[in-house]
Amino acid sequence: MQIITSITAEPKQRFVLTLNNNESAIMHLYYYISQKSWYFDIEYKDYINRGNKVVLTFNALRHLRNKLPFGIAFLSSSSADPFQLEDFANGNVLMILLNQEDIQEFEDTVYNG
Repeated sequence: MQIITSITAEPKQRFVLTLNNNESAIMHLYYYISQKSWYFDIEYKDYINRGNKVVLTFNALRHLRNKLPFGIAFLSSSSADPFQLEDFANGNVLMILLNQEDIQEFEDTVYNG
């Protein structure tokens, strides 16, 4: 589990996520002012997934669990999905990169427990 701390209040950002297996994924995080919402794209090897809305969840990539060896959590102390440009920069919302062990622990607790 790794908290991504380099998110700013810029409306378009790109990150290289280093995974536990020394591979990497590319994440594009972007804010649409007209929607008052954050969105993200993920690239991993030859797989690209675009247009994911950022919502508070323990694994925003759960629907891709058979394609990706990692997950991403978006967490906040409030119950509102991020809707302001500054939500990540001011710490209202955290983005956390999850490894396979984190995902399995969550799956066991929530879905299999």
